[in-house]
Amino acid sequence: MGLIHSLTAIAGGSVSGLQAAQRDWSPFVAHFTSWSAMKPVKKALLEGGKPRNIADLLESADRQSFSIVSQVASKGELIAKSPSALDNVPACVCFSECTLPGLLGLCERYGRFGFVFEKSQLYSAGARPCVYLSRDEYHVVAKHGRSAPDDTAERRLFGLSNVYSPPGAGQVQDFTHDREWRLFQALRIADIVPIMYICPLQFVKEMRVHFGSEAIYIPIDLMFNWGA
Repeated sequence: MGLIHSLTAIAGGSVSGLQAAQRDWSPFVAHFTSWSAMKPVKKALLEGGKPRNIADLLESADRQSFSIVSQVASKGELIAKSPSALDNVPACVCFSECTLPGLLGLCERYGRFGFVFEKSQLYSAGARPCVYLSRDEYHVVAKHGRSAPDDTAERRLFGLSNVYSPPGAGQVQDFTHDREWRLFQALRIADIVPIMYICPLQFVKEMRVHFGSEAIYIPIDLMFNWGA
């Protein structure tokens, strides 16, 4: 951990100093796109695909993900969708507050393009971190919130709830490593401008066309090469 950077953070205030000392803490949240584009890559991995095949599939997935990024740029917003329409989970935009080393794992699950926001801005807009409950606790929350009106706290609490089962305790649904946040409305980029964008290096030029040359772009493949 960088001593000078930690001391500089401490000089900015006690809270920022404490947070800087906890390297598993992040001041940012990121939205990634797109999960569906990565499915062929993950399927090939499970089937023991050769490295060249994996690389070709990843290139195709990147292009599909970028097409969605282009739609976001055209519409000017991240659209809210239900994470589980069958369970009547309310529509939302999903984010992760993972730290820098966790970006690679999330990109490999959800696509290698991301929109990074300051956590404090998302909180002010109504975004909240998800909670992880036992199945019994989840049923209690669902009973009160699944059919509640969208503008109620009961409905939002249900929308933030996930079932957690540790290994050996039945079906495992461990998404705690996602450090997920949810915003129960579309996010207009003009209202809350991303402070950074994540993309493969070869797409930086195209990203600049959509979001400007002054924005900060994190080339996720270079981060991997650098040791992230």
